[in-house]
Amino acid sequence: MANSGQRVGTGVNLFAGEDVTGIARWFEDTTDVLTIDDDDLEETIAFVHKGGMTFLSPILPDLKAVVCTAGSRESHLAILSRESAVPCVLAAKLDGEIPTGATVRLGLSDPDTATVEILSTSEVDA
Repeated sequence: MANSGQRVGTGVNLFAGEDVTGIARWFEDTTDVLTIDDDDLEETIAFVHKGGMTFLSPILPDLKAVVCTAGSRESHLAILSRESAVPCVLAAKLDGEIPTGATVRLGLSDPDTATVEILSTSEVDA
């Protein structure tokens, strides 16, 4: 079990806003998107590795937020996130593992830098 509020990363904040808390879920490919239960999306913070993750497009507007370990403010994911008003952290440098099922908080108040914290872990099968 992770300590409450354990900071595990930072990244580029696409746009400043209130902090967001939700359940982490890693998306590696299209299959991960196709198998998700729509009821889970409103609390899901999607974690991805590439800024061009176009396979998230069908579910992006329903997600609570997105964290990407690559990408820039000009990436395809950033453009779609802005259009959908979905908070997005880009070029995230994660110093620890964030398992699917963990409760995470994104600190989004700074217009440039976002923080990623693990509040608790509860690993589930993706």
